[in-house]
Amino acid sequence: MVPLILFLAVWAILILGFALMALITCTMSLRFGISGFMTLSTNTVFVLVTLLVLGGTGFYLIGVNWAQTVSILPNSIPSLEL
Repeated sequence: MVPLILFLAVWAILILGFALMALITCTMSLRFGISGFMTLSTNTVFVLVTLLVLGGTGFYLIGVNWAQTVSILPNSIPSLEL
């Protein structure tokens, strides 16, 4: 039995990696990209959509019972009865 909170920890690590890569991408786009309205607006849309998705996911995760466990491997092998 694996505690469900372990999956939350793995998800949080992956989100931190995504945030780092998104920060680097936006910084490079704004610094070395073509200066203009389109560059600024696409970066703004990207950040807003990312915050919207992560916020929605956060609201969902508030309602999860993290004390539960998940069985990864079955406890018994099913029989092949006909």
